Amino acid sequence: MSVASTLGRWFTADEVRTDDRGWTYNLAIFRIVFLAMVALPFALHVVRWTARVMPELPPDVWVPISFYQLVPMNLLRNASLAHALAVLDLVLIVLALLGIWTRWTLGLATVVSVYVFGLIQNQGKVDHFHHVVWFMALLAAGPSGHVLSVDAIVRSIRTADRGIVERPAPPRAALWTLRYTWLLLGLLYLSAGLPKLHAALVGEWSGVESLRNLLWSKWFELYLYEPGFEQLPRVDMLPSSILQMASVGTILFELGFIALILFRPLRPALALAGLGFHLGNGLLLHIRFDSLLWAYVCLFDWVAMGRAVADHLRRAPLVVLYDGQCRVCRRAIALLRAFDVLNELELVSGSSEDPRRLRYPHITDDMLAHDLYVVEGNRRASGYDAYRWIACRLPLLWPVAALLWLPSFARIGRRWYRRIADSRACSLLSSSGRPAVSSTSLRRVFWIGTILVVLQLATSGVLFAATVARVHLPPHNVVRRILGAIDYRRPNWPFDQYPRFDGTWKAQTSLWEPRALLPDGRQQRLSARAYAVTLGHPTKCAVVASRLYREPDPARHQARSLELVRALWQNEAEQIQRTAVQVLVYHVTYDMNPSRRAVLEEHLIHVFPISLITSPDYS
Repeated sequence: MSVASTLGRWFTADEVRTDDRGWTYNLAIFRIVFLAMVALPFALHVVRWTARVMPELPPDVWVPISFYQLVPMNLLRNASLAHALAVLDLVLIVLALLGIWTRWTLGLATVVSVYVFGLIQNQGKVDHFHHVVWFMALLAAGPSGHVLSVDAIVRSIRTADRGIVERPAPPRAALWTLRYTWLLLGLLYLSAGLPKLHAALVGEWSGVESLRNLLWSKWFELYLYEPGFEQLPRVDMLPSSILQMASVGTILFELGFIALILFRPLRPALALAGLGFHLGNGLLLHIRFDSLLWAYVCLFDWVAMGRAVADHLRRAPLVVLYDGQCRVCRRAIALLRAFDVLNELELVSGSSEDPRRLRYPHITDDMLAHDLYVVEGNRRASGYDAYRWIACRLPLLWPVAALLWLPSFARIGRRWYRRIADSRACSLLSSSGRPAVSSTSLRRVFWIGTILVVLQLATSGVLFAATVARVHLPPHNVVRRILGAIDYRRPNWPFDQYPRFDGTWKAQTSLWEPRALLPDGRQQRLSARAYAVTLGHPTKCAVVASRLYREPDPARHQARSLELVRALWQNEAEQIQRTAVQVLVYHVTYDMNPSRRAVLEEHLIHVFPISLITSPDYS
């Protein structure tokens, strides 16, 4: 068998191994997990940030990127407007998580999130979570609310009223939604791997010294700006050969991800390798990328794994016989079928021409007009007991099954079941079979997915080309100047390269640093907590301190320093606020080696009295 035919068979294995209904459940699982564990927590964070942090940010901290450069600064910094939009975004995400008007709430949440999620990007440090917006857009385009949603329950009832107890899944739409998600994941890694490969070929990125300096730099940021930081494992002291293998392995993983992700047999191993990669970065560098780790849920075919377990147990489907002429029965069966992920139920309608009905002549239509029946081998149950059996067979209903078997709950349940069953009325229908399925969802997925892929390729491609041009083209080259101008405009949201770490890393760094002068003459750096509350991520704190260090205008340097000191001072420990007599601002050069972390050079730049820092009329 040729390599091409093998790869083709691997690519089409997703369609062969799992049907459209199974992929629709996989997509719904991804929607629930990703919104609950990534989008919702981040939306809550943005709500808190717009309420507590954004109003106190000094004006000079704002460095607009991307389309925010077109927004008037007074509007961009309007914390009240941002907070209102953040609350709206939170509500939309909650509705989408529950599956209420899923496509519309997710689509609106995506649009609002493009603005409010990106506000945090405008303080000099770009964080890499733009994929959150991408995946929300894909979930809105695809049939992510077709099952496991309030929408699914409502639609199941409506189709049951038309005589149809199972809504067919949109053909191929869910699988292609996930495929576009996989492609975008691959592009994230590719955009990080290519700059590393280029830096390794033309420089010394993969060299041991560069890797050690990178580790020291990240640890030093945490040492200065992460509250409660404790030194991470000293992997910089490992043998040089192991560090060299780690750098080469990182490049191979990031470049190979997109080439392997679409092939089903390779995907589980690739997912486990990615989990190990990110967990290792979290342990060694505190670069966790939790939002990306939770996205890995989409890489696993959960339905196929569940069905494989069910097949291994060799359980025959549970036959469910119901009165197909009863609206209440059809609604109940439609809802149960909506939760039947593993195809555990075999539905047979009484008073129908279904040939399977002939296998159960001992259960008459008159019996079905009175009760629902289930059959498993030689056993059968009816009424309330039948629903208990069904709940036990459907994993999604196991919590309900636990309640149904409680004696006190069972007594009440039997009475209610009997009251509802005895009040049923027939509604004769001539079902037209399975409803027609529109291809609109698939076309929408193709359009949205293709646009996202093209825009990401264009953005990361131009940014990578600008990096290459700076190295290989002369300063006055037209191509270099055009690419440099685009890069200077910072088109970093909502499309961007992922963290490249392809720069030249040194063992020293120079920073702007304020210190509180205490009455006994001691000086104490403003705390990591003050930085974290005011600015957020340690890397963002380091970027702000480094940028302020490089400010050439003395008057502007003093004004910016005072603004930032005042913002930090509001979040400083109360004891320091009560006892300090001045704040001294230094330019400091550090040796970042964890074994030393020594101050190599420092210069006093400004002296701010506490009265000036706390005065509401400072200028």
